[in-house]
Amino acid sequence: MEHSDDVTPFYRAVDAASLGRSIAQARKEAALTQQDLAVKLGVTRGTIVRLEAGGAVSMVVAMNAIRAVGRDVALVPRFSKLQVRP
Repeated sequence: MEHSDDVTPFYRAVDAASLGRSIAQARKEAALTQQDLAVKLGVTRGTIVRLEAGGAVSMVVAMNAIRAVGRDVALVPRFSKLQVRP
């Protein structure tokens, strides 16, 4: 996903697999390896692999990973329209 420095990309995650893909993409954009992220979170690289593949990890690990890659979570009701303005 290309973006300029003044635009924050938004990812839509509807299940564990799409959340994992979103975290992986954000991790890559942050120039972090899976091992880098694992060290930041105090978990094994295998945990990051499992998270990015949509496998079972704790909610705490998932939320910490989201913050570590420079993102936040917004819960949006299904079928609602979301407008993001600077």
